Amino acid sequence: MEIDDYNPKAREAFGKSLVDIGVSIYKGIIILFTIVPITVILKTTLSNNPKDTNLIMIFGNMSVSNYVTLIVFLIAAFLAAHFFRSEGLKHIHESEGNDS
Repeated sequence: MEIDDYNPKAREAFGKSLVDIGVSIYKGIIILFTIVPITVILKTTLSNNPKDTNLIMIFGNMSVSNYVTLIVFLIAAFLAAHFFRSEGLKHIHESEGNDS
């Protein structure tokens, strides 16, 4: 069964689930950029190791392949989130147009 064959209520529910998936991906990215630095700061602060650790040193010690992999995954996540949200909104919009 194709998506176009669904009734308007089912299509709206499908669109809402796509939007929820996209928003969840965006939330995951935001959590990544907030929780990871806070965790590194807390780990450094609470450890008994007198060696200073900061985010600049961590990113400075990464290899080029790690940078590329990180950037590719972030770009893929943003593109997937955008795709899911836009497709979900399209389905919701089309289901609202079919109600009348």
